[in-house]
This record gives sequence, structure tokens and C-alpha cells, in this order.
Amino acid sequence: MTRPSVELPPAPGVPAGSVEAVLTILRAGPTPIRRRRILEELERRGRRISLAGLNRILDHTVRAGLTLDTPDGVALVR
Repeated sequence: MTRPSVELPPAPGVPAGSVEAVLTILRAGPTPIRRRRILEELERRGRRISLAGLNRILDHTVRAGLTLDTPDGVALVR
């Protein structure tokens, strides 16, 4: 089952649409994904961001209860 899109309040330093782009990538796979792989996939989709920018996005999603950091990478909270 696919989770519906979640509207989060804007986070400082996070470009519009970036949170949803990261969540879309995480929804595409059943297992956690490493940050470098997320960055590669974002770039492939035309959204180049820095590791620091991705970390801001992921910090925002962790605080919102949407993702968590695991030893294997970033995972959606199911």
C-alpha cells in the first residue's frame, strides 16, 4: 500500500519540493537507502543537492516522524 503524500510545514534551508522528492525515492524501494544513493537518484531526476542539503531534508522528515535512520540507510516509517 502506498502512503499518501504528506504536507509538511516548510523547513529552513530546504528547497520547495525537495522533501516530497526524497520521500518518493524512499517509497520506491522496500529497504532502507543510503544517503549517497538518494543523492544519485535525486540528480538522475534533475534535482542536484548537496549532502548537507539532504541531511537538512532528512532531519526534517525524522522530526516529522516520516523517516528514520537505520544502520542500513534511511527508511520510511511504515
